Amino acid sequence: MVSTTRVTVELTEDQVEAVGLPPGHGYQVTGMLLDAEGEPVELPRVGTLTVPLRWLHPMDTPVSGGHHDASLRGF
Repeated sequence: MVSTTRVTVELTEDQVEAVGLPPGHGYQVTGMLLDAEGEPVELPRVGTLTVPLRWLHPMDTPVSGGHHDASLRGF
């Protein structure tokens, strides 16, 4: 598993208003996550995947024997 110290947090509209930014722009804060001593905290790095809609199914739906579910077997 790849790890990173970099984080991105999307601001809520309430937070945008509180700091006086114009609304409706989808602001993000990006930087490093540090602990109380100022040391970087490592987090698992998650990448975005795009998959065909036909690959998706409800969790309780039976699937074929050749189906590979990364949530059960890992990548």
